[in-house]
Amino acid sequence: MAFTDEQINRLGSSFQLIEPRLDSVVSVFYTKLFETAPALRASFPSDMSGQRGHMNAALKLVAKNITNLENLAEPLRQMGARHIEYGAQEAQFPVVRDVMVASLADVAGYAWTPQLSADWGAALDAVSSYMIEGMREAQAKAA
Repeated sequence: MAFTDEQINRLGSSFQLIEPRLDSVVSVFYTKLFETAPALRASFPSDMSGQRGHMNAALKLVAKNITNLENLAEPLRQMGARHIEYGAQEAQFPVVRDVMVASLADVAGYAWTPQLSADWGAALDAVSSYMIEGMREAQAKAA
């Protein structure tokens, strides 16, 4: 998915705003995710420190590569394939997206806008689409 220059600028600016508080974003995200979808808690380790680090790094990687997300296509497909082992399902991706956007908005506070929610939702949908491709490919190979 290609993003417009305006979207790229907004995503970049908003990431600069939240990057110093990325640990808070990730913490809020997992709290909200397990409140929204309690059944997902069983898919994660009891000690979430490593998982929080992975999510933090993933957000940085996506934000820094938003101008050419296709560069991350193969690693994202591989990540999607690995998520099958964790019990991930395609239907969960919109929930994760919505919770992440809400978490970004909570941490950003007054600086957040509906347009940023739409931009981040589109970026996370693009990431999800590659991950889902990887899941489908892995499932097809296993069948």
